[in-house]
Amino acid sequence: MNIKGINYSNGIDYYKNKTINNTNKVKTERTYDRIELSDASKALRDYGIDRNFDNRKRVAEVKNEISSGTYSYDARLIAKGILDSMRGTD
Repeated sequence: MNIKGINYSNGIDYYKNKTINNTNKVKTERTYDRIELSDASKALRDYGIDRNFDNRKRVAEVKNEISSGTYSYDARLIAKGILDSMRGTD
């Protein structure tokens, strides 16, 4: 009867075979990030995008009024306008 002991090279070969088998069994799955927009963000997506709107003249007037100190505003009216625009009840 011939009994071979475990020597250094047999142990290394056994380890190599086990690690190669384990690495081959690992499945790689691609995962992708996903973004979901809320209904509110979908409603606001096109809010205020009007390419034909030109307000340069009004902006210049407001700048002149501010610099001269004659610009006046009604905070309640501005807040109402913002809320109405967001609600879609212009």
